Order: sequence, then structure tokens, then C-alpha cells
Amino acid sequence: MDPTFWLAGGLTLLLLLVFWVNYAHERRRLSNGIWLNVFVLVAVIWLLIAAFVSGQIWLLFPVLLLGASFFVAVVLGIYGLIIFLFYNARQVWRRESHSLANLLGLLLALALSSYVVWQALVLQGVIPSPLVLLLSFVPNLLVYVLLNVWNYLTISLVYQLNRPRYRQQAIVVLGAGLIDGERVSGLLAGRIKRAVAFYQQQQGKGGPAALLVFSGGQGADEKLPEAVAMQRYAVTELGVPLADTAVETRSVNTLENMRYSAQLIEQRYGSTYRAIFVSNGYHIFRAGLVARQAGFRANGIGARTAHYFLPTAFLREFVAIMVLHKRLHLAVAAILVLIAVLQAGVRLFS
Repeated sequence: MDPTFWLAGGLTLLLLLVFWVNYAHERRRLSNGIWLNVFVLVAVIWLLIAAFVSGQIWLLFPVLLLGASFFVAVVLGIYGLIIFLFYNARQVWRRESHSLANLLGLLLALALSSYVVWQALVLQGVIPSPLVLLLSFVPNLLVYVLLNVWNYLTISLVYQLNRPRYRQQAIVVLGAGLIDGERVSGLLAGRIKRAVAFYQQQQGKGGPAALLVFSGGQGADEKLPEAVAMQRYAVTELGVPLADTAVETRSVNTLENMRYSAQLIEQRYGSTYRAIFVSNGYHIFRAGLVARQAGFRANGIGARTAHYFLPTAFLREFVAIMVLHKRLHLAVAAILVLIAVLQAGVRLFS
């Protein structure tokens, strides 16, 4: 057998092992997505080598499937993405509030449309070449952003496969805005129902009655803390015993949700507590990153979200995660801009 086959195979298994060890040790890391994607890339190369070395053509089927998916993505490309984003933005506009966060899909569609127009003008020679060179960082920056988007989507989807054991002492439910300042929204009700379902399943499997910790403070436009409204909903609408609930009413953001909830749980169960948190599926990976930052030893499970809202929700989460590592991303962007400026200067004065 060709030594290249064994080398590629060994590297594939090594990368799988590295991913699994890192993911098993700490699931709340963006680097896990990098290891997983590199493993998939090397595995594809290994399959190609194996197919040609062994003559087993069926080994090419997974590669062909990935290739066909990539081909479709290329064919649809940026135009298909723009059409989809405009369509999705229309749905969100009709069904959700018109906040800036909910307009991210529309803003991205407009930005990509502007880029397409710019490229068309460049091809027609309308734009002066020094200006084209000066802005040559834009495609490179787009590639960098897309790589980060792919990595985030990969590890976010993998993280949603998390299935915690039915032996938790506490289940933290992360708050969200209230309707009319006092009523639980549909999105928030979904989180509460997911937590209560796990709570009931755990007891049904002989596990302990977990403490349901509702976490959320009182906003300026709210009549009561979110945690209190959530507790009332769980007790009155879902039949949860009041004694199995607790409220954390000081937090105003996800970091404080995690920090204050961890303090409440540790006071009751000590430093060796077993806990999970619940949010919507699109939010749990970033919430996990924040939990790690807050020192809260818990992973998350996700509640379902309306399909039409998922693109906007993932965009919001991606932007928030980029902000978490803004120094790194700004440094990369600065390097790309500097290279473009230097190239434009050389062309202009040569």
C-alpha cells in the first residue's frame, strides 16, 4: 500500500482524536470547530487517496457528495444568498419587531448587493485601478469572515447535540424580554417548557428533582423581574412545585445570568454541583462561551426556534461572538487593509 495512504490515514485519525479529546474536555471552545473542520478536510483527502490506491471507486461517493454540495453552493453563490436573505428579511419584518438586531439579515443582503454592483463596475473598468487596489482587502476580508461563519456554524450545530445525563441538581433558564413588561413571550415560554421537560424526564428516570433556577432581572420597561414572571409561568401553567424553583433577579445580561446563577447554585449545593442551562438552540453555544467566562461549570440544551427566525438569530449570535474576540479580528482586518494600502501605493508610484 502506498505510504501516502498510511500517512494521510494516520493524520486523519490523529486529528479526530485531537478533536474528540478537546471536545470531551471542554465543549465550549471555538477551536473545537477548527479541529473538526480540519479533520473533515484531511479525511476527504484520505478517501481520495484510498480510492485511487485501492481501486475501490465506492470510496469516492462521500467525496462526490461533498463536491456536489460545494458545486451547488458555488452555482447559487452570492446571488442565491442575497435572494434568500431578502426573502427571509421580509418574513422577519412581518412577524417580529423592527429592531436593529432583527434587521441584520436585510443589512447583510444590502451589503452583499453593494459588493456585487461594485464588482460589476470594476469589471467594466469604471473604477480607477488605484482605488480598486486600495479596496482589494474587501474580498480577502469576506473570505476571512466566511471561514469564521463556517467554523461557528459547525461547532454550534455540534454543540446542540449535547445530551446531558439525567442527574442534574440545577437547571438554569435564561431570561428574555417580557410582553407588555409582565407576560412571558412565546420564545421565553419555549425555554421554560424545555427546562421543565428535562426536569420531568429526569424524575421519570429515577433522578433527583432538579432545582429550576429562573434567571433574569427587571428591565427599565418591565413591571417585574423576568425571573419572577418565568417562575409564575412554570408554577401556574406547567404545574411545577414552587419548592423546586428559585429566582435570580439581579442579572441584566447573559454574563450576569451565568455568574449570579452559579453563585446561587453553589450556595445550595457546594462547589461540586451538577447543572445545565437552557436557552434557544441558536443561543446555547455563545451562552456556553459566556458561562465559561463567568466560571459557571455547565453546558446547555436548546429549545426550538421558529425556522424563519433562525438565519437572523444565527447572524446575531455570530456578530456577538466576533465581538467577544474583537481584538483578534480587528488585528486581522488591519493587516489586510495595510497590505491593500501598500499594494495601492506601489502601483501608484511605480
